[in-house]
Amino acid sequence: MATYRALLSLKSSLDDPDSRLSSWTPNTRHCTWAGVTCDSHNHVTSLDLSGLNLSGYLSPDIAFLVYLSNLTLAENNLFGPNPPEISALRLLNLSNNVFNRTFPPELSNLTNLRVLDLYNNNLTGVLPVSVTHMTNLRHLHLGGRKFSRKFLQFFFQNPATLADDIQTLYS
Repeated sequence: MATYRALLSLKSSLDDPDSRLSSWTPNTRHCTWAGVTCDSHNHVTSLDLSGLNLSGYLSPDIAFLVYLSNLTLAENNLFGPNPPEISALRLLNLSNNVFNRTFPPELSNLTNLRVLDLYNNNLTGVLPVSVTHMTNLRHLHLGGRKFSRKFLQFFFQNPATLADDIQTLYS
């Protein structure tokens, strides 16, 4: 039941002018809802709401989706606050939204993340040192940002694994 509440709370925190989330009703199985993928135990493992013309903020209740490993909310008009800690998260794509603040330090607590895409938002400032705790990160896309160009030499334990991605950090 917590899964239904979390998803319906997310839906209520978003403006959906094109009714793209109309399938999200308490009378239907959440695993059949648009953008929701579940495993064989009906746990939500992926949420892809990209390009749906949604606006609003992310409900903190999505933290109850403890099996969520892929959260893709690209190409909408979403703004802060940023997603709460979801320890299973491996991919977080918030690109092409309107998040407007400094790099959220709480994202550094998502130590299982392999992909973090924050391309084309309005984030500013310096990357916090706490980002170095994201040792599983293999793709970091910060292009289109107004971050300071200070890049930490010790950013990752093995920066060679990010050789292809480092060039996109500030593009």
